[in-house]
Amino acid sequence: MSLKNMGSSIDDLLRKEVILEEAQAQAVREVVAWQLAEAMKTRKI
Repeated sequence: MSLKNMGSSIDDLLRKEVILEEAQAQAVREVVAWQLAEAMKTRKI
């Protein structure tokens, strides 16, 4: 049995639960925080 295209996507699930925008915003915050931490490490701040 192949799992390719089985079920719906995570975006579909989050959209159905009306939390897609909240999840995307949280993901962006986490990426920005990680990028900031990496830049601070590089500059030894």
